[in-house]
Amino acid sequence: MRRATKTATVTLPAAIVKEVESLAKQENRSSGELMRDMVRVYRQHCRARDEDEDVDWFSLAVAAAEAEGPKTREEILAEDDELARYGEMQAKKLGIKAKDIDRIIHEYRRSRRASRRS
Repeated sequence: MRRATKTATVTLPAAIVKEVESLAKQENRSSGELMRDMVRVYRQHCRARDEDEDVDWFSLAVAAAEAEGPKTREEILAEDDELARYGEMQAKKLGIKAKDIDRIIHEYRRSRRASRRS
């Protein structure tokens, strides 16, 4: 009959090992129990993060803007300029050229679809 568990060897920095052992001792648990719990929590974190990416941020932004009240044409143009400058700065930092944008968007969307399938 096969064992329900399997032993895994993991290399960790000494400071992390000490921290795991200390946490386990504080909670009256074994290091293995603590590690299993950490994996469960990490899995939950990943699910929450993935769900967060599916949030309709545009609708939330519109709702927030509506709550603030109407903006003047000048405020809208100023905000648009500020966002454009920020986008240009980030693209420059990352070395992204205008010709790369379509490719990057398509790669991102393809990876999102692939991750949803798995």
